[in-house]
Amino acid sequence: MRGIFPTLLAIGFGLFVLLLVWSLLNRGAKARRASLGDGAIEESAAEFIEKHGDGADNEAAKLAAACLAIGDFEGEAIWKQVSKAIAKQQAKKAKST
Repeated sequence: MRGIFPTLLAIGFGLFVLLLVWSLLNRGAKARRASLGDGAIEESAAEFIEKHGDGADNEAAKLAAACLAIGDFEGEAIWKQVSKAIAKQQAKKAKST
């Protein structure tokens, strides 16, 4: 029973450090989303649709998840933008046919 306080203190400190590191890594995520212009995003989406067809948005989402898994927040943000642009382009194409 005597050792529970230091253990809880250590766990609390560990969680604090973890949140601090996460906030530093994720700082400025909104600014990073604008790192590519809209033209580049739209062009990437069109190329991805040509390459992957109807599953292009799923492939882009997988790449976003892979970037997040390795801590590449900028890459994740860009792939999410590409995935959204793919969905828009596919919806526009479906609407016109």
